[in-house]
Parts: sequence; structure tokens; C-alpha cells
Amino acid sequence: MQNISMNNGNANLLDIIAHSPQGIAVYETADLKIRFVNQSMLTVWGMDDRIVGQNFADVFPAFTEQGFTDLLLNVWHSGVTYRATAYPADIIIDGKSETKYFDFEYQAIVDANGQTVAILHTSTDVTPRKRALQMIEEKEALISFNKDLETLTHTLSHDLRNPLGVAKMGTQFMRSKTNMPSAEVHKWCDAILASISSMESIINHTLRVNQVRIYESSTDYVNMPEIIDMVCTEVKSFLEIPHAIFRIKELHPLPGDKSLLQQLFFSLIGNAVRYSSNKDQPIIEINSELTDTHTVYHIKDNGIGIPEAELSQLFELFYRGSNAQDFQGTGVGLSLVNKIIKRLGGRIQISSTLDRGTTVSLQFPREKSNN
Repeated sequence: MQNISMNNGNANLLDIIAHSPQGIAVYETADLKIRFVNQSMLTVWGMDDRIVGQNFADVFPAFTEQGFTDLLLNVWHSGVTYRATAYPADIIIDGKSETKYFDFEYQAIVDANGQTVAILHTSTDVTPRKRALQMIEEKEALISFNKDLETLTHTLSHDLRNPLGVAKMGTQFMRSKTNMPSAEVHKWCDAILASISSMESIINHTLRVNQVRIYESSTDYVNMPEIIDMVCTEVKSFLEIPHAIFRIKELHPLPGDKSLLQQLFFSLIGNAVRYSSNKDQPIIEINSELTDTHTVYHIKDNGIGIPEAELSQLFELFYRGSNAQDFQGTGVGLSLVNKIIKRLGGRIQISSTLDRGTTVSLQFPREKSNN
């Protein structure tokens, strides 16, 4: 450590500070010249004591980009101390960036006239504590998420009773009538088939919910063109709408579990195809874009649209639009999608125009290493 004396300082006290486990630095002049820095702070910064005597902004351009220089200048000119708890900072050491968290204080040292003469910077690396809290929060969020899905599974299972009852009643009625008119036979057959279709839909949703419940977070990136192509083929077959047209543009990779993303997009693309099926040519456009912080996917259809007054209700369990009653569905898909996207740390937005179509936008957080 370079031997630095401080005005009116005590050599023994300075030696103690120099070896303190807490990071300590002192800045003087309005240019934030580094007057003193102890070994603990140098270790955190990945620097050596040659930075003493240089201006903070010149030594740490990355910190300036993150706003720390502005914070220090504000303390210098205002004389008001700034404190932060578990504050994130991107530390660059040997060319590699790592996000760490700090409890720190920029304390203004003022003279008798109230003018700032120095800033005392104290800092403690609390990254292990922050990571531990994040793990606890993650586990609590997972428990809450799975409880929601358990409730959803129970509700879906309970709702099987209605179509099962209709199918059972129809079958018993037909067995009891030996000379039933063909028109009535067709009527009951249609009711039974509709009930079976409803049961299939409920069972499929239940299976998807259970798949989501066993999901574990992953940072691996998934090849989305492969997923989207598979989903589009499955949706056309499942809904028996072979004339649906898919216009697919650039699809950026997404972090996460492959099967979970497949379920997510199956629900959304399935909705887009289902509610466009009354068109002579159902057209579904799928593309993605990158922002500074998110990968955003857009799924646009030319279907029946959604009444504006009902957009806020779409994520309620079993809610179906007032103009969607002629289309098969359970009202579960969007509720499940909303839970999944929140679990992934993202968000979903829906915009729609009646009789012209709907656009669903999904925002997935980007890792900083994902270019």
C-alpha cells in the first residue's frame, strides 16, 4: 500500500483503516480525485494502489456508465450523504463482468463553512447475503406457483364431472329408447361428442399443468424455430384446421425448459388459430425482436378480436370472451400462460381490435451474455 498521509490524520488510525476488512476510499476535489483507498476496496475493484491520485471517472468509466460518478458528484455539491443497501454493481475484473451487491455510503466531509472537502466511501460486499435471499425468494415463489397450479389441476379435474354427466345421461337415455327417431339420435350423439371433446380439452390442460409443475429453471437457450415449427404442426392437426397459414419471421433463442416453452406457445398459437378459424384464410404471424433488456415475441392473428372492455379479464381462470362462445375452449389457456410467463420473470401484453385480430406480446428477460 502506498504510504499516504491525511491532513490532521493519525498514523495508527490510518494503518487500521488500511487493513480494515471493510472497503474504504477517500475522494478529494470536485474532480473526485482518489486520495486514499485501502486493500479491501482495491480487491473489490480489481485494482492496485497506482490508481491513487487519479480521478474516479477516469479510472472507472464503467462505474460512470452505471451512475456512480453522478452519485458522488451530487454528494460533493450538495454535502448530503448517500446510503444504499444491497445495491447492484457490475464489476469488471480481468475483462470479465460480474454483478455484485454492496451496502455502501458516500459520506460528505464538510468544513466549518459547510463546504465539502472530501467524500468518505465505505463499502461492504453483501453478494453472498443477497444470493441467499434470492434463493429463499425463489423457493417461496416456486412453492406459491405450484400451489396455484395444484388448485388449477383440482379445478380442472372437478370440471370433468359436467361433460361426463352429459355423456352418461345421453348414453343411458339412448339405451332406454328402442325406437328413437334418427333426428333425436343425431341430437344426442352431437351432445355426447361435444362432451367428449370438452373432456379431451380439460384432460389436455391438466396434463400441461402437471408438466409445468415439475419445471425447473434453466439458463440453457432453446432453438425456437424448431419449437415453433413443431407447435404449428401440432395445432393444425389438433384443431383440425389445415388451411391455417403461418408467417414466421426471425425467432431469437429463449432461456428455459424446452417442454415448458412448447406448452406456452402451444396455448397461444392454439388460441390464435382457434379464434381465426372462421376466416377463409386464418393467418398467424410469429416473430421476435431484441431490446436492451428483453427478448420479445409477438403472435398476431386475423381472428375475431377481443372487446376492449374485456381485455383486463382475460387472465382470470375460465374466463372466455363474450364473442368466443361459438368456439371450443375452456378459458384455462391464458391463465396458465400468465402464470408461466410470470414464473419466468417476464410479462404478457395483449392488444386487440374486434373482427380484425389480436396480438400477444411476450417479454422474456435477457441474460447480459446473450447477444
